Amino acid sequence: MSDQGTAVVAPLDRDRAHRRVVLAGRTLLLIAILGAWELLARLALLPAAFVGQPSVFLPMLVRGLGDGTMVHALADTMVATLAAFAIGGVLALVTALLLTISPLLHAVVAPYINALNALPRVALIPLFIIWFGLGTLSKIVSGVSLMYFILLYNTLAGAHAVDPDHLQLTRSLGLSKRRVFVSVIVPTAIPAIFAGLRLGLIYTLLGVVTAELIAGGKGLGSLISYYSNTFDANGVFAVLLILVILADLLSMLMTRLERRLTRWRG
Repeated sequence: MSDQGTAVVAPLDRDRAHRRVVLAGRTLLLIAILGAWELLARLALLPAAFVGQPSVFLPMLVRGLGDGTMVHALADTMVATLAAFAIGGVLALVTALLLTISPLLHAVVAPYINALNALPRVALIPLFIIWFGLGTLSKIVSGVSLMYFILLYNTLAGAHAVDPDHLQLTRSLGLSKRRVFVSVIVPTAIPAIFAGLRLGLIYTLLGVVTAELIAGGKGLGSLISYYSNTFDANGVFAVLLILVILADLLSMLMTRLERRLTRWRG
């Protein structure tokens, strides 16, 4: 093998080795946390009735997935989450586009956008239930209310992060506003947009689950509410574990999608 080929393979091997070490470290840390949790519960140093016990809620999670109870709840939550993510994302990007191409419009509506964003979403969920009922629609609206503002602010921040020297150069070259927007502003905003999508997806999930906690239904939030009302801490932790895994998977998916769609930046 040539020296150039060796130089390419060596960094790849180091990268794979690094990933394996990180994965092993994360696995060992998780085992240590669960082991300490179990030990403290068994020794009654922590009240198992209130903090749960891994040897109880992990089999409970497996049973819930096996009999379909948690699978159906997960599917119901994900349908509302993806719908809210899509609707909120489109609305946010369209709004950001309008505010970017029209600074005057941005100056006029900015105080109202800030005021709406300052409203606590949990306090609005009862209103959403009154307006849209106890079904899926109120959960979607709750998710949209979080997704919209997160992506809107991230997109605007990315659009306004353009280097002034680059804008000056485009003016000196006589480029049209449309060309400047497409060739300079949008590429600059892409990382911020994907950061907003990644964060917005997680918060959309949280918004939907919060609505389920309050409004009930068939989703994961409803299961948490049921287990909480029956004082079943292990059931709560079983559902929370699903949410943690789901949120991590969604974040990883968005990160991989970003890398795939932004290869051109390299």
